Amino acid sequence: MIFNSIRSRLTAWHVAVLGFFLILFSILLYVFLSKRLHESIDHSLKVSANVIQKAALLEFSRTPLPGLDLFFDQFLGYSNINKFYRVYDGSGQVDSRSKGIDASKFPLTQDAYSRAVQSEITYETFKLAPRHRIRVITMPVIRNGNLVNLIQVGTSMKGVEDTLKNLRIFLFTAIPIALILSTLGGRFMATRALKPVTEITRTAQDIAHGANLSRRIPIPEVQDEFGNLASTFNEMMSRLEKSFAQMRQFSSDASHELRTPLTVLKGQSELVLGKPRSKTEYQEVLSSNLEEINYMSRILEDLLTLSKGDEGNISLEKEPVELGTIVEEVSRQGEIFADEKDIKIILAYLEPVTILGDAHGLKQMVWILLHNAVKFTPSGGEIKITLQDLDDTVYFTIRDTGIGIPEPDLPKIFDRFYRVDKARSRMEGGSGLGLAICKYIVDRHHGTIDVESKLGEGTKFKIRFPKVEVAQRETA
Repeated sequence: MIFNSIRSRLTAWHVAVLGFFLILFSILLYVFLSKRLHESIDHSLKVSANVIQKAALLEFSRTPLPGLDLFFDQFLGYSNINKFYRVYDGSGQVDSRSKGIDASKFPLTQDAYSRAVQSEITYETFKLAPRHRIRVITMPVIRNGNLVNLIQVGTSMKGVEDTLKNLRIFLFTAIPIALILSTLGGRFMATRALKPVTEITRTAQDIAHGANLSRRIPIPEVQDEFGNLASTFNEMMSRLEKSFAQMRQFSSDASHELRTPLTVLKGQSELVLGKPRSKTEYQEVLSSNLEEINYMSRILEDLLTLSKGDEGNISLEKEPVELGTIVEEVSRQGEIFADEKDIKIILAYLEPVTILGDAHGLKQMVWILLHNAVKFTPSGGEIKITLQDLDDTVYFTIRDTGIGIPEPDLPKIFDRFYRVDKARSRMEGGSGLGLAICKYIVDRHHGTIDVESKLGEGTKFKIRFPKVEVAQRETA
């Protein structure tokens, strides 16, 4: 339909509103001008009648009043057929009148005479022809409280009616022309104004058809609403491109991670089924398969955790938590498998600090970092943990004397499935998702996590959290 587009609706509303105000203005203009013209006619008649009244009140005046014809001819210009005067005596008989007018067509009315007896002025309009009207004023002349004369002055309304007719013709012509020009101009302006939207639509269609997420909309120089819309669209496309890239990388990494244990399971199963085996061989294969199954289960659980986090489906029950208690508890649990490698866990500095957070999530974060530190620290090494209260910040560090991380790999260690030493990590049973989960937990607690590392010397993770007072103030 014709009004399916915003451009058409904007143009239609523009023309409708403009047409309404033009019509309203025209009506008000016509009424105002008509009223002013009629008032001007009445005022002119009254002035003329006052002049005649003054002449009639002269003591020496007698009918016909002397000098009135000359007055109308030279001063008022009333000698033509469109102007006239008449003077009646007290009984309503004509004493004097101007030339060139047929008084029988508009005689003195009973209403005008009755009002004149009461010393009131009367304005009347008479129709001489279908399109010829005359405006008449009837003014009494009072002397010593008695009505001695009636003065009538009239003029043709043809000038006023011609003026109003010309105004009507102008308005009836000008308004449609103005609306037509407004329609064309409004459509042109709407097209120009909505050009950025058209660009956005075209770009979105190209992206949808070609799946080219790298395309962007040119940002207009004027940063108006459409400029902000284009910027927002480009930001959205950047995030979508990054998300799709992460999804492709994630799918590739997940497929790779799950392909290895599945291949082992398939190969061992085919091998053991190839010929009869002893009970011991069957137990070894089943034990190996169970390890691979446990490994895949860990990967799937970690994937599920990150997937829920991406969708915002993980609800963290935040409440004031004593972080020192959590660190101490996890450290005691870590000592069980740290002792197997003769690794010391040292709580170097542990201050009682409170943050606003989820106890389970924080415990998982500390465990991941501690587990990684033990896993990549050689026998005889040590792990040092500190927890400090620094003004509005809680500063938590965990440092090991392990193998370290190459500097080029440091920015990538929080990426999903990223491993510095893939063969060693796979052998240790890691899924490559632990640090990604750790960073997610830190982010959800409005904290920051950084890492320092040197090959052969060890690694240090530094985490900062806002204290409970700061977090509550920011939340409020």
